[in-house]
Amino acid sequence: MVEKWRGPGRPAYDSKQKLVAATCKLLSERGFEATSPVMIQKRSGVGQGSMYHHFPGKGKEGLALDAISHMRASTLAFLDGTPTPQGAEVEAVRAHIVAALDRLFDRREGQALIRLMADGVAGAIKPLAQATQDWCDDIRGAVVVMLRADDPDEDPEVADAAASFLAPELKHLAEELFTAALGRGLVRLPKIAFYLFPDREEA
Repeated sequence: MVEKWRGPGRPAYDSKQKLVAATCKLLSERGFEATSPVMIQKRSGVGQGSMYHHFPGKGKEGLALDAISHMRASTLAFLDGTPTPQGAEVEAVRAHIVAALDRLFDRREGQALIRLMADGVAGAIKPLAQATQDWCDDIRGAVVVMLRADDPDEDPEVADAAASFLAPELKHLAEELFTAALGRGLVRLPKIAFYLFPDREEA
């Protein structure tokens, strides 16, 4: 089959998706500061012209913001796909959430989030810092929903009233579970763990 010629200067239909996918991978492997536009271009296999066509004047920051948006959606889909078992005891619910968060931080998007949070350059760029914070808020919100573990047979108004009453406690527990999982994910990233804890020997 002969590929149809697209004409000069016309980017391939999927070049933007390739750029975003490459950026996601590099953010999970290297973080923002250690990733260059040239690395993204090489990893994606997309030409420089296509990169500037899709992200004119935005450069690496624009690519990172699109990648974060993509990974935020993937994170929520993953957590939505691991609902809390109905009628489970409190400890079982907690254990289920801990396991789900650990799986999340072993995934590419979870590793990218850890690296972004540990990256001083990304933290100093307001749009990136805000996007990272919003991503963390999404995860905390998803954990609160999992903690509620509403019974489908329960009156929605009663469930909402109970959740409203318990909101501060649920938010506090969600923060606790998220922070603990983030810490466990952090020490599973050898390069970051070695940088933060230089006295610790690598396994």
